[in-house]
Amino acid sequence: MENFNNDFLKACFGIPTDSTPIWLMRQAGRVLPEYKKLRSEHQSIQTLFTTPELASKITLMPIEHLGVDAAILYTDLVTPLGPLGCSFKYSPGPIFENPIRTESQIKNLKEFQSEIELSYVTKTIDIVCDRLPKHIPLIGYAGSPFTLAAWLVEGRSSKDFSAVRSLFNSSPHSAHLLMKKLTELVLDFLNAQINHGVKAIQLFDTSLGVISAATFIEFVLPYLKYIFSKLSDRGVPRIYYPLGAWHCKHLYHEIPIEVLGLDWRISIDDGYKALGNCGKTIQGNLDPTILYTQPQIITNAVEILLEQVGKRPHIFNLGHGLQPDMPYKNIQHLIKEVKRISVRS
Repeated sequence: MENFNNDFLKACFGIPTDSTPIWLMRQAGRVLPEYKKLRSEHQSIQTLFTTPELASKITLMPIEHLGVDAAILYTDLVTPLGPLGCSFKYSPGPIFENPIRTESQIKNLKEFQSEIELSYVTKTIDIVCDRLPKHIPLIGYAGSPFTLAAWLVEGRSSKDFSAVRSLFNSSPHSAHLLMKKLTELVLDFLNAQINHGVKAIQLFDTSLGVISAATFIEFVLPYLKYIFSKLSDRGVPRIYYPLGAWHCKHLYHEIPIEVLGLDWRISIDDGYKALGNCGKTIQGNLDPTILYTQPQIITNAVEILLEQVGKRPHIFNLGHGLQPDMPYKNIQHLIKEVKRISVRS
């Protein structure tokens, strides 16, 4: 699996060989008028996540209305944490009633099988795979063990996730115990998604930027290597997206992945260097806020980005997610221009 390149991505995903593969971050649906209407009809967003017919409908929306090259499973990073015994509600983001901060709490986390406790997710995948055009792949994903730990320990969103950093510093044994449990959870969740038909998997490490490189080496890297190694024989590309953590770039080449996702802070060249310029694929990295500007500025940004990529393996994506108030016409323009310019190039 170490020799995936653009030829693989295009052949496996059914993407035309004369264009750059393009998909958007997992929040792509939130900008769509059709999604906004559906969201307004349901009081809790959790209803959308846990109802397969609704979740599958939302998963398919960017394909139907934006014409991107891959569908992204509509679920949430914290989805697999509920069956651990960690209940949460959305207000508007996830809030955990009882943050996990002691070793006894960690030991009492429940064991479960995704196929059973998260059957609404696998059912969503079944519906999407049945309805997707055969040449369009479905990408599954999960939060990384560290990002899940950050949410569990903090209990809610945070700028610096000081509670999880404190736990890792004060109780290394507890930290490793938590990371081991979450690693098995993530691996089980991703395997279940693959079993039901996703064609690639992505691990989002959206809280990684709050820790040091030394903490990454001790508490995060071994578990990432374990997860991606265990998935090496599943026949799907493995994608890792570390948000705001370029201080760990010298370590990313150790992770057995085919694709590294970049946020907008990181240059395309630095991304390839981090992977050792070995033919692996970079995903990214347009600054999403460009979508608040004018069409010509968007076109110029796409031209610059694709020129930097050159002939190297690349999946066009934003450096992070879309915001609900981004102009819909600008998003349509972006996708049209990526396809036009990549074919021209």
